[in-house]
Amino acid sequence: MLKKRQFQKKPLNFTELIQKMSDKGMRIADHEFACRTLRNVGYYRLTGYGLAFETYENRQRLGQFKPGTSFDQLINAYAVDSKLRSSILEAIERIEVAMRSIISHKLSVQYKTAHWYLDPSLFKENDTFKHSSLIREIARNTGKSITLGSDKDQLREIFIRHYYQHYDDPELPPSWMVAEVLSIGNWSKIYEHLAISRDRKLISSELDLSPPTLESWLHCLTFIRNACAHHGRLFARILPLPPKRDKNLPFTKHNYVFNFICVISYFLNQIEPDNTWCTEVHGIISELECDTKYFGIPKNGLINLL
Repeated sequence: MLKKRQFQKKPLNFTELIQKMSDKGMRIADHEFACRTLRNVGYYRLTGYGLAFETYENRQRLGQFKPGTSFDQLINAYAVDSKLRSSILEAIERIEVAMRSIISHKLSVQYKTAHWYLDPSLFKENDTFKHSSLIREIARNTGKSITLGSDKDQLREIFIRHYYQHYDDPELPPSWMVAEVLSIGNWSKIYEHLAISRDRKLISSELDLSPPTLESWLHCLTFIRNACAHHGRLFARILPLPPKRDKNLPFTKHNYVFNFICVISYFLNQIEPDNTWCTEVHGIISELECDTKYFGIPKNGLINLL
């Protein structure tokens, strides 16, 4: 039986944490500012940004920062990362609204019913997707079980409340109402599990993509949206779910956030041809005081997307 490994690190106060960073070779000019930052951001979160500034040997951390590394450099990387996350979230909101509208509208017209999603024959099931689970998710997100006139009922979207007040059949609202309450993750799963090839092509053709590429890229958008919404670090981080290579986009070998920027840029160009998002991202990245390689951005990478 393996001996249990016990965590024994003791909590340190802010002064001790600042001294720890200083002992590792970081220049800290303003200790009061550093203390306030650690209070507001957290030492553990901030040191994630410090990984890019540490010294390594054979990919092993040596416990020291590179000569000349300053606390201000970490703060700069943290601030740019935060701005980039906000910009990505704003862009994905526009893409999400467009995607749920396209899927809902195309399939409603195709099947001449706003309740196409109730038909289990339109979906392929597997270990990770059941049509019954989708229906339960829609019922949950629309508050199907909420008592009409209750306090919770008043919190529902007006159009959802109106449907349940006036209609009993079908038991769930039309897809254009459902579209307003389901997340991009839900729509990604819906698209992935459409059983009929014609339906998948009908939707992907709206974006000049093949069905496999649209499926891959919707998964990517779901991941990066969740990472940004939960304030996950993008700086100097190789991410999971590399997007399918397509459309001659300048994807890089290592899956940094730049690959996701390429995908977002493509979607925006399809739904809003006059968008200026890449220019905005270029402005954010230009504030970075260290190498843009930590976002996976190659030389002229963003310019090539403009």
